[in-house]
Amino acid sequence: MALKSYMDELKVIKRGEYYLTPLAEKHIDELLKVLSDENVEEIALLGYSNPRHALTEMYEGAEAYIVRKGNSPPLCVGGIFYDKADDIPQMFAMFSKDMKNNFHAISRGSKMFVNFFDQSHDAMTMTILAKFSPMLNWAAWLGFEPVGITEHRKNEYVEFVRCNPLRKNVSDELSRPVMH
Repeated sequence: MALKSYMDELKVIKRGEYYLTPLAEKHIDELLKVLSDENVEEIALLGYSNPRHALTEMYEGAEAYIVRKGNSPPLCVGGIFYDKADDIPQMFAMFSKDMKNNFHAISRGSKMFVNFFDQSHDAMTMTILAKFSPMLNWAAWLGFEPVGITEHRKNEYVEFVRCNPLRKNVSDELSRPVMH
């Protein structure tokens, strides 16, 4: 049974009129209408022939969520990809054209989003196109630390990692000494 309206969407996190709901296939058309120009550009740079392919892959292969205010169009989509079961998950986010009008709410919500993933992950990575300095600053503000630069299709990306501040693991849990 399809969702009748935004009222029927599962609200994983809610603050005021804003809420986080799992990305559903029906959201893809909504997202295509509101994706920022920067995100459309980055999708193309990553080699996708159109944004629908990227969003469909995200829906099928990631733990992804959208943020919406009431019944408004999605403000952003984000989540984490898992390359392999033993890899650190890769966090991602794409924002709507309307992000600047909702900057403060998205900023506060971003912290909640990262804290949501802290409940189940010891660390996360993020890769951001180097020329998007506001996004680089956003990642640093969220507690991600730059650890290197990589090149993909002649574009530079900044690699970030964030260790969960709630966990005290300084190395792999399997490597920790056994306590008797």
